[in-house]
Amino acid sequence: MKTEIAESDEIEKREREVQLIMNIVEPDPEYQATFISDEACFYDISGQDEKEIEERLKFYFKGDLPAPLITPVWQFIEIVKRRYPGWPEEWPPEH
Repeated sequence: MKTEIAESDEIEKREREVQLIMNIVEPDPEYQATFISDEACFYDISGQDEKEIEERLKFYFKGDLPAPLITPVWQFIEIVKRRYPGWPEEWPPEH
């Protein structure tokens, strides 16, 4: 398996996207995860219950839950970016 190192701009962009999602799911910084593995899903990064996590994400995404909560956070972000081109810079979508 070949490992590729991402550009630092890409890494910083991804970190901002993960932090944005984290702020939605767990708004209190005291309870936010300090480390998020590649396999971590929303249950792993928040002490909130399933219903609360789902409600927060649906509110942010205008009633839509882009992917199941068991989806790893990085994959959830990729799904969001495909569904909403321009996210997070261009949010909310204009339609």
